[in-house]
Amino acid sequence: MKNKKKVFSRFFDSQLNTFTLSQLAQYTAVFYFNMRTVHFLTEGENFLEIHEYAQELYEQAEDYYDDLIETALSYKEQIQPMYVVPGDWSPETANYNMTVGDSIRLMKDSVQKLFDYMEKVNRDIYSSFVYSKVDSILEYFDKQNYKLNQMGR
Repeated sequence: MKNKKKVFSRFFDSQLNTFTLSQLAQYTAVFYFNMRTVHFLTEGENFLEIHEYAQELYEQAEDYYDDLIETALSYKEQIQPMYVVPGDWSPETANYNMTVGDSIRLMKDSVQKLFDYMEKVNRDIYSSFVYSKVDSILEYFDKQNYKLNQMGR
């Protein structure tokens, strides 16, 4: 898989020590699009299993994104729109199919990265109910880390 380490880095500064909910929502949006990519471009043996699992992940990410944005808005955070500049990506240059191994690696990298960022929520500025939301997201992605590690063996 090309540029697998740049999946998140071109959108965000991962050197931050803590993240706001709006920043975490943006990471979740990138995760969503990564899983859509896996969903559409995976081919080969076990295609259907990966295809359906990627769909489960992006549907869950969509729910988390919505919840994070709504909560961020309740804290009067500014929400950054997700713009895709035509030169950043085009179907003509990115039209390649991923093997199941490529897909699992991208899924593992993306789940781990999102998990790592969720752990860095700025706990100094939110109420405890927000931590509960983030903790439930962390629990979900921790389970996905385990599942993907099992699939990648």
